Amino acid sequence: MSYSIQVDDHDMTQALRRIARDRLARAIKACDTDTPTARMIAVHDIRKRLKEMRGLMRLVGPDFEGYKQVDRRLRDIGRQLSELRDIKVRCDTLTQLSDYVSPPDDHLRPYLDHLAQTRDAAYDTAGDLLNTVAQHLAELRKSSVDWQLRHRGRKAIFPGLSATYATARDTMERARETRAPEDFHDWRKHVKYHFYHARLLAPIWPDAMEAQVKAAESLGELLGKHHDLVVLGDEARSTGLNETAIKALDTGLKSQIAAHEKQAFLNGARLLADTPEALTHRWSIWYRLWRHAK
Repeated sequence: MSYSIQVDDHDMTQALRRIARDRLARAIKACDTDTPTARMIAVHDIRKRLKEMRGLMRLVGPDFEGYKQVDRRLRDIGRQLSELRDIKVRCDTLTQLSDYVSPPDDHLRPYLDHLAQTRDAAYDTAGDLLNTVAQHLAELRKSSVDWQLRHRGRKAIFPGLSATYATARDTMERARETRAPEDFHDWRKHVKYHFYHARLLAPIWPDAMEAQVKAAESLGELLGKHHDLVVLGDEARSTGLNETAIKALDTGLKSQIAAHEKQAFLNGARLLADTPEALTHRWSIWYRLWRHAK
C-alpha cells in the first residue's frame, strides 16, 4: 500500500517524500491522454491524487514549514481543472435529473444536449491544459525531495491528525445545527481528510484501522450523495423546468435528503465518537507498538 506509512521508512520525512513522489507520479501519468473520454477519466484521477496529497499535507502540516506553500500549489493545480470538472458534473447531474422527471420535460433535453456538446468540446481541446498541469505536477514532485519535517516520528503527524479530526467533529455539529447545504459540504471535506489520515496510518494496526477507513469512506460517500441531491435541485431550477415538474422533483429530493441526513448523523456519531485527545492517544500507542515491533 503506497499511500501509507511503512515500517521501512527511516522517519516521517522519508515517508512524506516517498508518498508524495508516488501520488504525484500517478497524477503526472494520468495527464498523458489523447481522447475526450480518456481525459474525463484522467481529470477525475488527477483530482483524486491531489486530494490525497492535500490529505497528506494536513497530516504533517503542523510539523512542515512548507505546508502552506505546497498546499496552495496543490489547490491552484486543482483549480486549473475546475472548469473541466464542473461541466462534466453538470452533465452527469442533469442526466440523473432526467431520470427523476417523468415524463421528460420539454425544457430538459435541449439543455442537456447543449451541456453535453460543451463538455465534449472542452475535453476535446484539453490536451494543452493537461500538459501544463503535468509540468506543474512534475515541478512539485521535483521539489518534494527537499521537504523536511521537524520531528522524526509520531510528533510529526499526530498534531495534524488531532486537528483534522477535531474539525470533522466541529463541522458535524455545525451541520446538525444549521442544516445548511454548505455546512454539510464542509463536513464532508473534513471527513474525507480523516479518511486519508486513517489510510496513511493503516499499518499501525491494520485490522482496527480497516474499520475506521471503511467507516470514514462510507460517511464521505453518503455526504457526497447528499450534496449531489442538493445540486440536482439547484440545477433543475436553472434549466427552466415547468413548475409542476419542479414540485414533483422537490418532493422526491427532500425525502431522500432527509433520509441521508439522518443516516449521516448516525454514522458520524459512531465515526467521531472519540474526543480528539482520546483518538490521538490510542493511535499514538498503536504507532509506538508498531515501530518497536519492527
